[in-house]
Amino acid sequence: MVDLAAFLVAQAEASTHVQFVYNVTNGQVEYVCRAYDHVFGGQASEATAELPGLLARIHPDDHEYLANYWRLWVTNRITEDVEVRLVGPDQAIQWFCLTPFWQQQADGTVLVGGMLRDISVGKRHAENADRFNVRKNATLEILSHDTSGAFAMVQQIVDYLREELPTVPGSRAHELLHVLARTSEQSVRMIRDFINVEFLASTNTDLKRDRVDIGEVLGAPLDDFRRNKALLGQHFTCSLPATPVYVELDVNKFTQVITNLISNALKFTPDGGRVMVRIESLPTSVRIEVEDEGIGIPLALQAHLFEPFTKARRPGLRGEPTTGLGLTLCKTVVEWHQGTLTVVSTEGQGSTFTIELPRAGLFASVH
Repeated sequence: MVDLAAFLVAQAEASTHVQFVYNVTNGQVEYVCRAYDHVFGGQASEATAELPGLLARIHPDDHEYLANYWRLWVTNRITEDVEVRLVGPDQAIQWFCLTPFWQQQADGTVLVGGMLRDISVGKRHAENADRFNVRKNATLEILSHDTSGAFAMVQQIVDYLREELPTVPGSRAHELLHVLARTSEQSVRMIRDFINVEFLASTNTDLKRDRVDIGEVLGAPLDDFRRNKALLGQHFTCSLPATPVYVELDVNKFTQVITNLISNALKFTPDGGRVMVRIESLPTSVRIEVEDEGIGIPLALQAHLFEPFTKARRPGLRGEPTTGLGLTLCKTVVEWHQGTLTVVSTEGQGSTFTIELPRAGLFASVH
């Protein structure tokens, strides 16, 4: 008969991941594989003595999060993977994914164990990709808004010249003005369509949520908006939490929601008006407000804002086109994150869109 226990121990010893068993009842590490020595720079035979030092390396922002996880783990109320950060001697961050296991022996002894995988390389690649996509999405929204304003000015000049220029036999001036006007309109629509395609493509992919500091994730794109609008003489401000606030986000999808809301605010705010983004930490949630001093939304249209191809859709003040899908997609993505998206608006005074998301730290396996 195959000795499965011996086979599994040999498999664990050959693994590059750290596999372990910890006795909760007596506080001893009963088993840890050889990978422990390489991954953590310790000695497997001294794992119990080295455990306090290893736990001291946990990233400060992860302490409360993991304490909650531990309370659930040792009472067999969680089976989901969890990601944790350790700070190395050189202050470098190591990311690990823990797959947990729980068992109670016949004598009442409680054992927890599992596997720790070093996912640092993958996390760095994913974070770099997220940073690139976030900046790309913000840049596209800024480009769409700014070019819309420029092309709207071109359209106004065309209209003026049409009135001022006499019709001269054989002259192609009016024909060329028509071409210029049509090209300007098509250019604005092309940029907007490209952004809409990006958003639609994003919502058609699976949700991949990571525990992230929302201020860190949104800080760069919000700063891009602030610097760009300052150069153009417009007023854009943002307020971020003073300390890290963690939420579970699909970074790419969620930042597209924020940039879409900001783009809408700019679209319906006259030159000289203000657009403000505030991120506030609440006891169990995070609140994000996008407020503008724009033209507001007529009361009769507000009930239809989040409908697909809504009849509430309107072109922007500078002629920006709209499909009527943006806010529908925004609401869908927010609800995928177990959040809410609401709006308060007064015609002629402006609008405030508010997102509330649960803070990270609660686990789906809690029951």
